[in-house]
Amino acid sequence: MLSGPKFLELSSKIFKVLAWVSVAVGVVSALVIFIGGGTPDAPRSTGFVGLLLGVVYFFLFTVASEVIALLLDMRSKLDKGSNA
Repeated sequence: MLSGPKFLELSSKIFKVLAWVSVAVGVVSALVIFIGGGTPDAPRSTGFVGLLLGVVYFFLFTVASEVIALLLDMRSKLDKGSNA
């Protein structure tokens, strides 16, 4: 089982992957709706919603990844400072 910094490093990488997957899913879903022409239940404007959600999730997951990376950097600097 992973613990401490290794778990945080892995979770940072997972969030980065999730960010790119969410943007890809948002773009693909928007293209499918735009090309498919939509239906009465889901008009073409729904494609913009899918695209917007993909972008929002991209930024959310990217920020989470960067916060974790920042925490890891702070921990490494604190460990270096306490050993000096």
